[in-house]
Amino acid sequence: MLKIALTSYALEDLSYVDALLFAAANGFDAFEVNLYFPAIDLDNWNWNEIEAIKKIARDEEIEISVHAAFYELNMAAFFKGIREESVRYIIKSIDLCHEIGGEVVTVHPGKFTYEIEPGASPETDPLMKIQWDHNIESLKRINTYAESKAITLCLENLGWNEVAQSFEDMKKIRNEVGDTLQFTLDLGHARIKSEGGVEEGFRVLGDNIRHIHLSDNYGKEDDHLPIGEGDTDFSSFFHLIKDFPHIVTLEIEAPGPDTSPILKSLAYLRELERNLGSS
Repeated sequence: MLKIALTSYALEDLSYVDALLFAAANGFDAFEVNLYFPAIDLDNWNWNEIEAIKKIARDEEIEISVHAAFYELNMAAFFKGIREESVRYIIKSIDLCHEIGGEVVTVHPGKFTYEIEPGASPETDPLMKIQWDHNIESLKRINTYAESKAITLCLENLGWNEVAQSFEDMKKIRNEVGDTLQFTLDLGHARIKSEGGVEEGFRVLGDNIRHIHLSDNYGKEDDHLPIGEGDTDFSSFFHLIKDFPHIVTLEIEAPGPDTSPILKSLAYLRELERNLGSS
């Protein structure tokens, strides 16, 4: 049976505690704490909230993961001060995951400061090479820290102006950072990439996929739509996730008080599991 999580971002009007209670009450197996402002101040934790999350997760047997902070951050920045603050906030994200009993932290790669030209690469563009190396250096530090806390760090595929432009880039980054670095495969992102796609992501990243993000879109933008509100044919690649042993997070946006899109998304996945899970 799939281990399906709900991201806190789907219920951004609620506190983490109330969003977690919603997930537990509605049949989710896991919960992703997405770290963004103003939901949390990583320099001033709410310890009452942390203790409440730990208790609910334990009592309801809900597995917790964390999406590291990423707004305004760039671990590949040219300026050292920006890199240092970015690394610090991601390390604080790991600390939070450790405190609330999670085991997995999803992290975004650093970004190229300038819009890259088609066909350019770190091998041909000296500025890209500088930022590639900065990204590696930062990730080595972050991953080593994650190991010390028994946390699995998972690099997520994005592929816009990020340093990891492809699944192959992600493999190269892992080869340089170390084999404890794992991957979060975002199927929505994979679907809209000009190169690759969902099946290519599974083929290239393979056994090092430790977490999955799932949402709907129309193949052009990262819409984070509830399942069924875009044109993704989930049945076409369900065979790739049906036996996935780790968390599959519904990373959808459902603004406003109507929670029915969230519940419909969960029901859709469970129906796919019933119909295609044994095929």
